[in-house]
Amino acid sequence: MSCEQFQAKLGPMLDNELPSQERNATIAHVNQCAECARDYERLQALQRRLLTARVQMPRSLPHRVRARIALEGEEGIQQPVKRFFGRARPYLRHAAVLLFACGISASAALWWGRTANDRELIVRDVVSAHVRGLLQDNSVQVASLDTHTVKPWFAGRLDFTPVVKDLTAEGFKLVGGRLDYVGGQRVAVLVYTRQKHQISVFIWPSARETSPTMVAPNGFNLVSWSRSGMTFWAISDLGQAELEELPRHLPSKIFH
Repeated sequence: MSCEQFQAKLGPMLDNELPSQERNATIAHVNQCAECARDYERLQALQRRLLTARVQMPRSLPHRVRARIALEGEEGIQQPVKRFFGRARPYLRHAAVLLFACGISASAALWWGRTANDRELIVRDVVSAHVRGLLQDNSVQVASLDTHTVKPWFAGRLDFTPVVKDLTAEGFKLVGGRLDYVGGQRVAVLVYTRQKHQISVFIWPSARETSPTMVAPNGFNLVSWSRSGMTFWAISDLGQAELEELPRHLPSKIFH
């Protein structure tokens, strides 16, 4: 499949509209193609800017756009310009959808879906899910020290395969795993312990790589990073320096 075909899927992937198989193929291509990765990052930035704009789309805009397209057609567009508009089509489509949504004041549910990747909301979800786990009698749904027991348990429950590692030698003892929700999507959670401190590691697919970032919300330490096609968020009341060791061990390879 060509880059242009994958680029046409970037917008639907950002809106969680792609089937699992197409999403995985697109993520794999973005991880290997620097140009498509840059296009996806630009699309994400465009989405964030448009979501905060809250501007009313002029009623005359569709008519002006159609008139401009008709004028360009009459004058004759040279081949390089045609290629430019062909590549820009996914951005124009996505921008039109977002502007329309802002113009009609979308419902709270739609607004939540559009802003689920906002960092503050993710931090809030991760903290809430970690606290829920601490309050329960058992914070895992599958309890085992064996990665060959925990990893297969997620099969059929998620549309991706999470990274599961035994980090006992590194000082992080695997307790088990469970399912949870972050940003409106189902995610995998691995639970480790270190010096009686419980650590929840939330995992879900990601199309780009990011370096570890630390925050300290509500008395917890939290570190997030993206690598090997997966995003990781680890949270605990463990000391910051010790928690920052986790990104060195998860995952074990650069590409998934």
